[in-house]
Amino acid sequence: MTDAVAKADSGPDESLWVWGSSETKPRLLHTMIRVRDLEAALRFYCDGLGMKVLSRFDSEQGRFTLMFLSFTGFDGGAAIELTHNWDKAEDYTHGSGYGHVSVGAPDIAALCDRLEGHGGVVTVRPKHMVPGGPALAFVKDPDGYAVELIQTRRG
Repeated sequence: MTDAVAKADSGPDESLWVWGSSETKPRLLHTMIRVRDLEAALRFYCDGLGMKVLSRFDSEQGRFTLMFLSFTGFDGGAAIELTHNWDKAEDYTHGSGYGHVSVGAPDIAALCDRLEGHGGVVTVRPKHMVPGGPALAFVKDPDGYAVELIQTRRG
């Protein structure tokens, strides 16, 4: 009997059920983006934005790496999946449908400064779109993906 058949006969592999196995309603799990330079993306999202790596999967056969990043864990909120294709020669395009990933932070002005030091480009400095509402800003990651920052602390 093969290992795969033996595993199937013994029940589910709990390590593969990171998103949960007893949910009763839908929830956002992750957004996947393709990145050219995995280390540059990790500097931006982990060192700059403060996310942590939840898991990494390297596929020699498929010639790609998948990394899941989050502020919490697989069961605590949405994640970002970074996909790096090892042999990708030409640049990716963002297409006309992608908008942005949104992150709440208590001090977006300080976070903009921090992200600039970790490969980010601030495209919209913190500003109020609606009087009395939270400030927002936009930063591009090293691959040019837009990240919206929304102030989550009054003051």
